Amino acid sequence: MIRFLDIYKPIVDTLDELQLFHDIETSSKALNLYRSIITSEFVISLVTSNTLFSLTLPLCKSLQSVTCDLSEAVTFVETVLNEVEDMRININQTFKEIFEKAKNMLKLIDGEDQIKMPRLVGRQKNRNNVNVNSTEEYFRIAIAIPFYDDFIQQLKDRFSKHKTVLSSLYLLIPKMCHKAAISATDFNLYSDYIDMDLLQTEIKLWNRKWISHSQDDRPSTAVEALNNCNSDLFPCIYFLLKVLAALPVSTATPERTFSTLKRTKTFLRNAIGQTRLNGLALLSVHRNIKVDPEDVLNKFALQKDRAILLI
Repeated sequence: MIRFLDIYKPIVDTLDELQLFHDIETSSKALNLYRSIITSEFVISLVTSNTLFSLTLPLCKSLQSVTCDLSEAVTFVETVLNEVEDMRININQTFKEIFEKAKNMLKLIDGEDQIKMPRLVGRQKNRNNVNVNSTEEYFRIAIAIPFYDDFIQQLKDRFSKHKTVLSSLYLLIPKMCHKAAISATDFNLYSDYIDMDLLQTEIKLWNRKWISHSQDDRPSTAVEALNNCNSDLFPCIYFLLKVLAALPVSTATPERTFSTLKRTKTFLRNAIGQTRLNGLALLSVHRNIKVDPEDVLNKFALQKDRAILLI
């Protein structure tokens, strides 16, 4: 979406030229797309979503990182959420900038301000029918405010469970341990795996260990804290930090696996069979495993039914 916004003008110019093609199907599709992307609703929605997604782009990359743990993710989400909530509180000023940017984009097309408010009627079911005095106010109420409210709610719903689980474990991270008192009773969930009496002593020593360090020298993530925790001196805390570091955030591994199909099932292989497709996909996903071609050929040669070679 960010790239689409950057090359919006060339896309419009290209669709405008494609309308002149002699091929009816190409020209008609180009005309429909051209009319769709030059509307006021589309451009304002594009700029609004781009404003929000530019904030969440670093968050998206962080969540897909192999080294990302739950504590780091929740901290980053809180930062993004606070910024979006501030933008929502100051929605008048926020949308004013969005509206001006949308106007400048539409001016690039034919040099005129094309933002127009839809016609209002007495009764409307298919779109917002807000009775306002200005075009900017209409699109702010009809597009920006619902978009921001839903965006904030989605972030809260997605990470609220993680925040609850993290509430007690998060305080074991040296950079956060001074923010609130920690008690062994907060970890009763893990009483079957650790000595609760020993844990209370370890917590006191753990906090004392990091008081002498400056705030900048204290580990800020579960993985860093785990690497700086001696399992012989702090066996219970070491176990809890392993739990914290292993708590899942999200995984992009299946998505990366599906992207393999783009390389495996190309246009020339469009009629590929399911068995061969699965085999090629596995070879591509697990390409670190070495396969000896001679062993594969010998295995096929020993089969009586060699029809599989033609799949």
